[in-house]
Amino acid sequence: MAPVYLSDWAGFYIGINGGYGWGETKFDDAPILNSKPKGGLFGGHAGYNWQYGSVVAGLEVDFDGADIKQTITPVRGISVEEKIDELASARARLGYVFFPNLLAYGTAGAGWGHFHASSAVLGSLNSNEFGWTAGAGLEYKLVEHILVRAEYLHYDFAKDDNNAKNTVDVIRGGLSYKF
Repeated sequence: MAPVYLSDWAGFYIGINGGYGWGETKFDDAPILNSKPKGGLFGGHAGYNWQYGSVVAGLEVDFDGADIKQTITPVRGISVEEKIDELASARARLGYVFFPNLLAYGTAGAGWGHFHASSAVLGSLNSNEFGWTAGAGLEYKLVEHILVRAEYLHYDFAKDDNNAKNTVDVIRGGLSYKF
């Protein structure tokens, strides 16, 4: 019987990623301000994996600059632009190598987002929000040190000082270099 070859996924990696995100903001006290922004994002990630046979476990951090936004007009003559301009996370990953070059993984951890709302009449508001994020992805080893990925992440943030609840969903692709 021929030995089974498992590709080496262990080690440090760094990369870039980009994609599309959509969010939802719900205000308990002012539902007229609820919104569903959407738009693009681009950023980077870094992490480290350990491999135990076909099982791969790791830690990863990422940061994305985003342009996820929507303009609403809650009252005639007053428009408000809500924008999510930064997202970041620190997550654990747990995956399984199905083929020597294909890793499927789940991921979960802490999430952070920067939110901005502005209006010519009402002024502007900035908010840093913390919560959790979870998702799943596929990573493929093109050649020895080059990896490509596709992943989905859901961010869920605690209510902010304005009694608003934000969630963001992201689909993104990435390119990594594994050392």
